Amino acid sequence: MRNLLYLFLALALLAFAFWSGIWYVKQKTVTSHHSDLVIENIEKIWKLSTVEARISELYKFKDYYYYDFSPLRKEALVKVNAKVAAGFDFDQVEMTFNQETREIVFQNFPKPEILTIDHTLEYYDIKQGTFNGFSPEELSKLQQRAKDSIRTAAIDQELLSAAADTKDELIELITLASKGMGWTVVIEDKKEPVLLD
Repeated sequence: MRNLLYLFLALALLAFAFWSGIWYVKQKTVTSHHSDLVIENIEKIWKLSTVEARISELYKFKDYYYYDFSPLRKEALVKVNAKVAAGFDFDQVEMTFNQETREIVFQNFPKPEILTIDHTLEYYDIKQGTFNGFSPEELSKLQQRAKDSIRTAAIDQELLSAAADTKDELIELITLASKGMGWTVVIEDKKEPVLLD
């Protein structure tokens, strides 16, 4: 009987030491982060953002094999917060300066386009099935789908129309600045040139 008591105490002491060791390891866990940053390319751009919209969207994703029940289903609920900028890409514009006539000729004046989508994702709920889980590639695709959804929402909310409305103000600003220096602005459209003074 005494041997059984010693065996029980030894096992209890061993279990206590084991759990204390696990607790100690958890307390002493060291996390390190490392990052290598490489700038691959720097280029000059000439883009003018004229309107900006902030869009929030709840994006739901659901995928399952054959039947929609828990072991075969994965789903995610993601909140997307985005800042979308629309405006003009002047890299497409051809500008020529005529010193004799003191004219600045703009050809191929750009149409408004979405210039940037700066978005963040907040994963509210991710459920993975026993036989159907998310891979890193699928999470990347989910992020791309959310970005495409924001782009579509921005177009549906007529962000490009709002940017197009600023085109006349932009041309007027260019014309006033040029006129102050004694130059005339000519916008050559596909139809016919427009002289602005």
